[in-house]
Amino acid sequence: MRNAEWKCKVVRILKLPLTFRIPHSALRIPHLLAGALLLALVSPPAGAQQPDSIRIDTLAPVVVTGVRLPTVRELARGLAGRTASLDTQDLDARGVRSLADALEQLPGVTTSDEVGATAQMDVSLRGFQVSPVIGVPQGVAVYVDGVRANEPDAHEVNFDLLPLEDVERVEVVYGPSVLLGRNALGAAVNLVTRRGASPAAREIEASAGSWGRYELKARAGARHGAWDYYVGARYEREGGWREDTRSRIGTLFAKLGLLNGTWDATLSYSGADNRIFQAGSLPESVAAATPRRNFTGGDYFAPQAHLVILNAQRLVGRTQLAINAFGRSLSSEQFNANFVGADSRQRNATRIAGGAVQLSGKLPLGARALRWLAGADADYEHVAVHIFAAPGGGSPDSLTESVRTNQVNGGAFAGANLEVVPRLTATAAARYDWIRVPFEDLIDATQSGLHIFRRLSPRAGLTWSGGRGHEVFASVSRGFRAPAVVELACADPRAACPLPFALGPDPALKPVVATTYELGWRVRAPGGGGRVEASADVYRTDVRDDIFFIASTVTGGYFQNIGATRRSGVELALQWRGPVGLRAYANYGYTRATFETTATLATTRDTAGETVTPGDELPMVPGHRANAGVAVSILRSHGTEAGVALLAGVDARYVGRQWLRGDEENVTRRLSDYALADLSLTLTWRDFELRGAVRNLFDRRAFSFGTFAENPTAPGTPVQRWLTPGPPRHVQVSLSADF
Repeated sequence: MRNAEWKCKVVRILKLPLTFRIPHSALRIPHLLAGALLLALVSPPAGAQQPDSIRIDTLAPVVVTGVRLPTVRELARGLAGRTASLDTQDLDARGVRSLADALEQLPGVTTSDEVGATAQMDVSLRGFQVSPVIGVPQGVAVYVDGVRANEPDAHEVNFDLLPLEDVERVEVVYGPSVLLGRNALGAAVNLVTRRGASPAAREIEASAGSWGRYELKARAGARHGAWDYYVGARYEREGGWREDTRSRIGTLFAKLGLLNGTWDATLSYSGADNRIFQAGSLPESVAAATPRRNFTGGDYFAPQAHLVILNAQRLVGRTQLAINAFGRSLSSEQFNANFVGADSRQRNATRIAGGAVQLSGKLPLGARALRWLAGADADYEHVAVHIFAAPGGGSPDSLTESVRTNQVNGGAFAGANLEVVPRLTATAAARYDWIRVPFEDLIDATQSGLHIFRRLSPRAGLTWSGGRGHEVFASVSRGFRAPAVVELACADPRAACPLPFALGPDPALKPVVATTYELGWRVRAPGGGGRVEASADVYRTDVRDDIFFIASTVTGGYFQNIGATRRSGVELALQWRGPVGLRAYANYGYTRATFETTATLATTRDTAGETVTPGDELPMVPGHRANAGVAVSILRSHGTEAGVALLAGVDARYVGRQWLRGDEENVTRRLSDYALADLSLTLTWRDFELRGAVRNLFDRRAFSFGTFAENPTAPGTPVQRWLTPGPPRHVQVSLSADF
């Protein structure tokens, strides 16, 4: 969704703080963050370590179980569907900076830059979006150690708040995720954070790169007897490659663990204090001639987030008990500078608390065993939003909107896994959700309202294990997404919401329901002196009552249900992992995302609107996407601790053509396809590592996002194509040391 007051930039309608002043924190003050970096490295000398009584890593590193709580042991093989996992080697190989950047390594995943900030990219996965932009129909759920990271106001995800530097692996469960939780239509992504281990590990890293970017990172972890700890900190500054796009990102993560014969428990904290300036899109002629330009500088997003998570599990007889409890707060300010008219400012506050409990075990059924799990979860979400007009020139801001909601969510889930005959396993699961979304207007009480949603979501599948690591699976699953408070409050076509939003109790939207059918094959086996992993999947997802933001004018719009849409496609993946970091991979994804009903939509391209018919493709979903890469050893250390090793890596990706947002009827020119390549060199000696990376190696011009808006600088203020340019070739060099 774009700020249409002569500016193609994101309008964030986020939760308003209870006070209008965002308090300072330790993360906001650089010298205190530096102290945290130092503390992370000053750990007591490691004493005699006791051997592990049970495994720390309670989920298989490759097979994702799909259980609600990430620390529960793998009692079921999964839910007969496609899964993927990215470990620290995958994340470090490309030097990823955000979850969006990390997911781009998977087949069929595409990133785009709507807001003009590399830390806030959009992700398209199987034709479903996950984005920090309000107004984009969100279809992917993101979790941190089992706690949902999607914001409650519009289900968007602020990627810059996620502790990616402290993640051990990223797990992806494709299709509706019945056990992980609600609102996962295309996939659920779970970030499993690091934990202290033996022997103790300490690392510090400094890096610098193009556009005045520098970064400091440190982490330390160890285990002493039954206790373990991990601490990580990161501070980054960048001037930005476009005008007025500087950024500051500071994160802190800490985890304390208990691992003995009775309990396996962790208590973690993650915090972020960021300030990111955004450039947005440009008229096509400007983007081609001067891509570094910022059409109206001054937009920024300044969030401050805190998250505390308790995960624990223990055996009770033959049953495993797992519990999860969390608390989260987010205060943020979004400022939008407009070409004409008053600027806008949004301040927000979100407070969330909740938890889950799960039981799992196995029951003997003759010669076979039934593996089962069941549980329940609930959370309370307080969201407050204040929107101001900011005229500037010394004039005070004026309050235009003040709303809040106290949402309550509850759910229960169960799953079972049984080997019906040798090598053939059946799985089944179901989840029931109850969601209460009240809406309170603090300026006009007559505008308040209440919405309640209920839904049962099932999943079933079969898996055949053919030996030598081969598996074939088939599954069918159904999931749903309840409308978010912003969507519910801006859903009346007779009263389009101006930007910033005019929120009120508009006609109720229907929940989005997605049904996925999937057939796939995968193999994991040794080969070529390493390990080979390959997979092939075919899927189709039928979506009923998809929610879209309809831009009825350049200055307003509303949300509405679309009768039916569909995503279908093919995903192919091949990867070889060898010793000492050697690897090669190739992925291909074909995605067809289409409207399956006739509907009249408003668009800024034409005041008369546009009519979509079955077969018209959804915007910003490329049909073809391929990527490949290789890491080869140029110089080997020959097994000596003091030896020097040099590893070179090349990654390349191709993204096919896409329809621009605002051209849902597919009548204008599409966004051009593009291909990009990256190069990295990693030199290791003793406990030091020197890494150099060149992104966009051949300095190709690429545009990853496009829409339509008026251009007030052109005669007659015509509606034109607006594009977001990708960054040119840039370099980063980092030096890290373990001690």
